[in-house]
Amino acid sequence: MDLGAFSDLPTALGFAPPTEPKINTTELLSHLGTIPRFPTDFQIIRGKNWNHEGVTITEISWNVGWGPRTEAYLLTPEGVTTPLPGALFLHSHDDVKEFGKEKLVAGGVELPEHLQWVKRDHYGNQAPANELAKRGFAVLAFDAFMWGSRRFPEEVMPNRLKEVLGSEDYELLSVMHESMALSKYLSLFGATLAGLLNFDDRVALAVAHTLPEFSDSISAVGLSGGGCRAIYLHATTTAKQLRATVSVGAMATYESMLDSHIAPHSWMFFPQNLAAVTDWPGVALVGAPKPLYVQYCGHDQLFTRAGMKNAHENIAQHYAKISADYRGDFYPVRHSFTAEMQRDAFDWMKSHG
Repeated sequence: MDLGAFSDLPTALGFAPPTEPKINTTELLSHLGTIPRFPTDFQIIRGKNWNHEGVTITEISWNVGWGPRTEAYLLTPEGVTTPLPGALFLHSHDDVKEFGKEKLVAGGVELPEHLQWVKRDHYGNQAPANELAKRGFAVLAFDAFMWGSRRFPEEVMPNRLKEVLGSEDYELLSVMHESMALSKYLSLFGATLAGLLNFDDRVALAVAHTLPEFSDSISAVGLSGGGCRAIYLHATTTAKQLRATVSVGAMATYESMLDSHIAPHSWMFFPQNLAAVTDWPGVALVGAPKPLYVQYCGHDQLFTRAGMKNAHENIAQHYAKISADYRGDFYPVRHSFTAEMQRDAFDWMKSHG
């Protein structure tokens, strides 16, 4: 964000995120704000199932205790009935909220033609959840708060947003709704988008642990907004709950974001005053020593190269100091999770299953 004549504001406010986090998991959860009571009865419902190119897809949904039910696809290799290493596949943001899980899956409800660019540009023109299932995983692809079955419908969007935009396009309205209305609303309760998204993801993880298709070894993987959520999930779970984490296209220092990379990102990256107690790479360190693999897009238009490099060095040094398993790779691509990156990520996940 170019502040022009106010470019000295960070200095005036004493902006200096600590390299090492000053918080632990419990304190991070508190910093993410007020959250609802964790459900004790998920009211899991299974729908129909079918096979698609070697993968069995099952409709499944559950109740998180507030708002609409979470709808998901459960993917397993066709013909396999024994428990498998599991994975939560966290869908990306994309400024596309009408759909969530559909961005990751082939053989279910397909994205409409005008949104096929998401799979093409962000996922190497393939369905990564299917590809991971073919590798021998049970995969849960689900809608997070604000997306798909958990989205805010157009009819509840404030008229003010339509006045400002001069448009009734749902995706444009949903982007404005997140920043101009929902984040204001949540601030009244001391809640944050990061906290509510992390809540949905932790509920999904708990649901996965109850499903017979999953072994006790469950990992998480996500691109962009999904990569951000993966870092939070990594930091807010125990090793028994989450085996390993892959975060793609979602890591850089906060300082590197200040000049021009605040506006492109969701509020989920910026819980109120989080930078006073940790830098963004520090959130990843809160989850140590659980295994972590971060993939960096070397030509990422949403982060600076220097910011990503510094983040990588901070994480690598900490993990080396505690003799824990961290891998960080840079790819010569724009913001995406290409087929090559998926192969590397899934191989790594397989080695940690």
